[in-house]
Amino acid sequence: MSILRLSKATLLASVFSLPLSFAAVAANLLILSPERVSDQNVDFVLPAVSGPNGKLELDLGMVTDPDNATFRAAGSVSLPVGDMFGIQADAAIGSVGGDWAMGGALHAFTRDPSSYLLGVTAGIVVAEGAWLAAIGPEAELYLDRLSLEGWAGWAALEYEDPMLTDESGIFIIGDLAWYPTDDWRLSVGGASILGRQSLRFATEYQFAEFGLPFSGTGELRAYDTGAYSAKIGIKGYFGAPDKSLIDRHRQDDPHNRVLDLFAGAGSLLYALAEGEPPPECLDNEVAVPDGLGGWNCEIEE
Repeated sequence: MSILRLSKATLLASVFSLPLSFAAVAANLLILSPERVSDQNVDFVLPAVSGPNGKLELDLGMVTDPDNATFRAAGSVSLPVGDMFGIQADAAIGSVGGDWAMGGALHAFTRDPSSYLLGVTAGIVVAEGAWLAAIGPEAELYLDRLSLEGWAGWAALEYEDPMLTDESGIFIIGDLAWYPTDDWRLSVGGASILGRQSLRFATEYQFAEFGLPFSGTGELRAYDTGAYSAKIGIKGYFGAPDKSLIDRHRQDDPHNRVLDLFAGAGSLLYALAEGEPPPECLDNEVAVPDGLGGWNCEIEE
C-alpha cells in the first residue's frame, strides 16, 4: 500500500471515529453553556435547537481570474423536535463564471449546545451537465471558545456526457473554529471530495453594536489543482432572540452544507459548461476537469 493511500485511510478512519469520540467526551463534560467557563452559571441542559430559526446568506467573489466571478445565495431553516433533537433544511444557488448550480440538504441531529452535536446530513448539487450527491454523519464538539466540526461519508458524481466517467467514493469536510470574542469567528478547514482536495480560511463577524442580527463573512480557498477562490458576503439571522454569534452557531442552525459542496467540489462541476473540450486520453486514462476550465488525463483506477 502506498504512503498516499495509507495516509488517506488513516485520515478517513480518524474522521469516522469523530462522532463516537465526540459522544464519549460529551458524556464526561459538565453541563455548561457555550460561554467561557468563567462566565457560566447554569445548571440545566439547553434544547438541541432554541426554537424555529433560520438564516439567509449572500456572497460575491472570484475563482483564480477576476473575470471569473462567483455569486452564491443560500438559506436555512431549523426546527426543534422536542428538546433533544432538531432538523434543518438548506437551499442554495450559485454561479461561477456564468455557470449555474443549485442544491439542497437536510440535517437530522441531536445536540447539547454546551458540548456537542451528532447527526446525519444528506445533500445534492445540480449543475449544467452533472450532479453531485453526498450523505454521511455530521458532528461538532464545543470546547470553550474552540469548535471542531466535521461531515464525512459517501459521495457520487454523475455526468450527462457519456464520454465522462461517473465517480463515487469518500468525502470529508472539516473545520477548526476559534471565537476570539463572542461575536467573531475564525476558522481553518479543508475538504476532500472524490479525491479532490481544498483548504480554506474563513471568518464571520456579527455586528451586534447595530442591534441587528446580521454579520459579515469572508473566505479564501486553495485547491489542489492550483486554483483559488476569494469571497466576501453578508449573513442575516431570523427567528431567534438576540444573542451572540457563538450562541447562534451552537444553539440554532448548523452549517449550510450545500455551500460546502459548492465550494469543495467546484472543479468537478463548473469546468463542464465552459472551457476546452475533453481531450482524447489513452485507453487506460480518463479526462478529469482541472478546475481552471481545462482537463487532465489521469489513469483510470
